[in-house]
Amino acid sequence: MNILYAFYFLVTIKYKKTYSYIKSDFLEVVSLLFDFSIIGGDDRLSYMANNLSDMNFSVVTYKTTSKINDQKIKQATSIKDAVITSKNIICPIPLTRDGISITNKLKICNLSILELQNNLNSSQNFFAGCIPKEFVKFTNEKNIFIYDYMQNNSFSIYNSIATAEAAIAEAILNNSINMHSSNCLVLGFGKCGKLIAHKLKNLCKTVTICARNENDRAFANAYGYESFNLNKLKTNINNFEYIFNTIPAMILNKEIIGNISKNSFILDITPIGTDINACKEKSINAKISLAIPGKFKAKSSAEALINITLKILKKTKKI
Repeated sequence: MNILYAFYFLVTIKYKKTYSYIKSDFLEVVSLLFDFSIIGGDDRLSYMANNLSDMNFSVVTYKTTSKINDQKIKQATSIKDAVITSKNIICPIPLTRDGISITNKLKICNLSILELQNNLNSSQNFFAGCIPKEFVKFTNEKNIFIYDYMQNNSFSIYNSIATAEAAIAEAILNNSINMHSSNCLVLGFGKCGKLIAHKLKNLCKTVTICARNENDRAFANAYGYESFNLNKLKTNINNFEYIFNTIPAMILNKEIIGNISKNSFILDITPIGTDINACKEKSINAKISLAIPGKFKAKSSAEALINITLKILKKTKKI
């Protein structure tokens, strides 16, 4: 015990950030050596790690991408190692796609949500995006401060801007037909649909919105776009060279794809909106592109995320 207390004293003097708790009548000392732990994710989280380190925060990462270039940033050996040594935990947008694993570009299956939960405690702050309701319920029960980046309206809009720019870039790169003389179709008129249509307006011959909601179609017409109801998609879809899907539901199914022109290109920013196998059978050029701000706009997105994180921590007096 004397050795343990001596270690505790030295760490406390050096870092001035410690906490302790009693478990099974034994004093277990856990040292908070780092300001931030960053786990998994895409290039956005790697840029966040680099930038936070440049701002003189202490940072540890686990299974982020290979873009970490700061020797001051430590590499954890496990999720537990990353979580228990930091005050603030940052995870990806979205936190998970399958409810089991933390999203990561490295496609490592052992980034367990359960292991993350087992090592979080009430003295910590947790940040991520698109956090599932079950995880939110867990953190509330454990009195863990949690913040969902996608609930921040300003960042949600910013993310939609980055998504729109990146989606158009991907479409141009993946289709041999000039967008300038093409008819473009946008499925859905939410935040991403609106911004994709807006940025396409001066690039395409025509921009058409396909949406089920009558008010959305009315606004689309007011903005100068063509529009039609989703129930008319099958008969109208062969008129478009570029098709952008933003609706998170199976919209471009086998039946619809059978009517698409061979010269068309489909870009789907959702994981479930397009039957890719049907596209292959019909030789339709199609691509599902998820979390594209992390591919094309990672550095800018990272800066926005850091600003939000530090603002929230200062506002809640947690840093």
